[in-house]
Amino acid sequence: MEFLGLPLLIRDGYLPRTSLKESIINSVGLILSTRMGTMPQRIDFGCDLWDKEFSDMMTSNKSDIRASLRNAVGKHEKRLYNLSVSFSSHSLKGSETLGMKVKVTGTYREDGEEKKFEATYALG
Repeated sequence: MEFLGLPLLIRDGYLPRTSLKESIINSVGLILSTRMGTMPQRIDFGCDLWDKEFSDMMTSNKSDIRASLRNAVGKHEKRLYNLSVSFSSHSLKGSETLGMKVKVTGTYREDGEEKKFEATYALG
């Protein structure tokens, strides 16, 4: 089965296609990078991480942040199960810009077979 790839650019009259795993990677990235309430057609889509100050995230209860990230991904990416989320702070090389890395692991089914999923996303 083929899935739509990102970015959604029409080339030669066709939209790009991708694998199931790449589709899940794109979907989770979109969930994590979207501020909750910014999509008028689905105001519950996204992650409430963007409503927090970065300094607050590093001093607040880390299990609450992990649960928030896990709930956002679990709610909107139904193809993943046995979901686990972890995060850490990081800065970009040569920059004072702070951000966080979010690692998402889980399991998905493809052709009746369970497969492991793992992807890391840089946010901020």
